[in-house]
Amino acid sequence: MKLKRFILCLIGFIVIAIPSSLARDDAQYWSQYSIKWLDTKYVDLVNFWDVRFTDDWSHVGLWFTRQQVRINPWKHLGFNVAYTYLETEVQNAAKTQNEYKYHHRLELELNPSWNLPNDWKLSNRNRVEFRWIEDKGSDNTRFRQLWELEVPVKKLRIESVYLNNELFYDFSTQKFNEDRITPFGVKIKVCSKAYLKLFYLIQCKKGARDWSSNQVFGTQVGVTF
Repeated sequence: MKLKRFILCLIGFIVIAIPSSLARDDAQYWSQYSIKWLDTKYVDLVNFWDVRFTDDWSHVGLWFTRQQVRINPWKHLGFNVAYTYLETEVQNAAKTQNEYKYHHRLELELNPSWNLPNDWKLSNRNRVEFRWIEDKGSDNTRFRQLWELEVPVKKLRIESVYLNNELFYDFSTQKFNEDRITPFGVKIKVCSKAYLKLFYLIQCKKGARDWSSNQVFGTQVGVTF
């Protein structure tokens, strides 16, 4: 119990300390939804939607939809295959107005996890994305790795709190070009078939010259049929 209190205090410290030091450029809101419409022992089918409000929540800067097949042959190792269609806002060539460019992505994942003492869970998502981007072709493959620690709470409908970090590596430039830090997230049980996640995330992106960072407040609603 003392260790658990220490971790919760550490998460609280990170929530206070990191935002002031890293997130400076833009405040965003990410609204996410998932529906698991096939839930079996070894195979799940999930639809996912994400709408991101950028420029201090003023308009939609990005949205996507994903259809994912989750294969779970073993308790602590899963494989995912997904197709994602995405549109993101970019400035046009004349730099007079913004327009949307579309992406197609084939995503392959290998995801191990580990049970720790006190029912804590450590998970590792490894995703390769084969991306076809409008006006940029198909030479845009990247790798994403996310580590997450989840601590159970199970009080007042709160199932758990969690923190994670995700690194992005671009194969065409051979560089790490993005890092997403979630210093605090909470998962709330709405009912036996639905949950709600609330999270705070710091998105750090590599530009032409230097790094920029954004504050992201997000929600995720998940439903299982």
